[in-house]
Amino acid sequence: MDCKKVSNTLPFKGFSIYNATAYVQDHTLINRGITTLGGSTVPQCIMSNNKYEAQERAIMGGVYFVASYLTPILLIPLYNKHFLKNKGITKSLEGIGKKIIQVPKKYLTPQEDLKKGLTETAKRFDKNGSNECQKAFEEIYNRYNNPEKLKKDLLSVHEKVLMTDYITTAGMWSLIPWIATETTEHRTKRKDFSAGFKLKNEKQKSKEELRKSKNQKILWNILCCVIPGILFSKSVTKGLNTNFSKITYSGNNIFKKGFNGILKKINQNPSNFDYMSGTNMSKTIYAAIWVLSSFPAKIISSRDANERRDRALRDIGLFTMFFGGDFLINNIAGRTADKIFGTKIMESGGENLNFFQKFKLKLRNFRKLEQTTDIAPELLKKTKSIGAGLYWFALLTNTALIGFALPKFLNKFLRYNIKKESLESDFSTPQYKKVSLEEFLKK
Repeated sequence: MDCKKVSNTLPFKGFSIYNATAYVQDHTLINRGITTLGGSTVPQCIMSNNKYEAQERAIMGGVYFVASYLTPILLIPLYNKHFLKNKGITKSLEGIGKKIIQVPKKYLTPQEDLKKGLTETAKRFDKNGSNECQKAFEEIYNRYNNPEKLKKDLLSVHEKVLMTDYITTAGMWSLIPWIATETTEHRTKRKDFSAGFKLKNEKQKSKEELRKSKNQKILWNILCCVIPGILFSKSVTKGLNTNFSKITYSGNNIFKKGFNGILKKINQNPSNFDYMSGTNMSKTIYAAIWVLSSFPAKIISSRDANERRDRALRDIGLFTMFFGGDFLINNIAGRTADKIFGTKIMESGGENLNFFQKFKLKLRNFRKLEQTTDIAPELLKKTKSIGAGLYWFALLTNTALIGFALPKFLNKFLRYNIKKESLESDFSTPQYKKVSLEEFLKK
């Protein structure tokens, strides 16, 4: 059978496990929301050292989960419409013309044809013989009568949307720990790490010292959100807007060479900076906000050294599992299923790939897999079913490792540090130096 001649007659309409899987895979914030609620909130509340730590983690996870839905549903559509109209690309806040924001960024680079991007994007929205979206895009294109000017204006809109989304998202992520810790402080009158409440007494500080410290932390949190947001969004625009085929750089300035290398990577991978459905940030954008803003803001706002260590290790572990663990589990499970069941879960990388080349292969995008016509219907059905099952297996395995294994280690590490601090403050007990972390963790 020639699979290419077989049309896909197995669309999944309405609600289904497969549709839910495709949605979660495409929407990074929703994926992280599930990971946070299932891996960082419920299990970590259970693993907390006391009720106050559990309440803090419940507040942080719950607020984050709500924010992960509200951002793409409420804020991004508002940003898109406002900046498109403000730039003069659309004439009003309503109308189908605003979908021009969903033209993939690769068509906004100097080497690509914008008209082709407009046509392909319009086809995704024009169904059942309708050409309403195509007409709206043509009206904008003809009104400009200058593709390069339209590209430039669209890039400007994307930059403003990215900058605003980055700063508001980073701001919300930075605010969430403050909400939880201020709630605990109001209830307990204690200003140290809640996980250690029953393990040690609080070191007293003057009100003036605490006020200055809090004000400085708030200022640095704001700077961590705003400055990276401006620099990141402008760097993305510069990378997309530069024709590197006409640029050669042979200087010895390693910083300039490094920055040019980053810009070139952006130019070569424009899809990494697309918003799914025009509203949901990519994993690349998500990772940038996490690393450049959220992580340093969390460290800065920590109440003491113990919380600083806990947040650093917890976030590094979560980041590694979210971006690496999910990929690793899916890769191993997907390749195994393809070998045993003959499915097409993993992307094809060609023939004669070595072990490391196969290891780099990614899980197929379920939304695109649903539309494929080069896989026989029965095999496609099997691939979808097994692929969706393995995806949720990987996600749940990830949440279990994040939710139980990581807190178990961190709880032991906290007790070790508190015991060490206690012994260090007692000059009559120099034996604390003999207590190693390895020995303590074995207990």
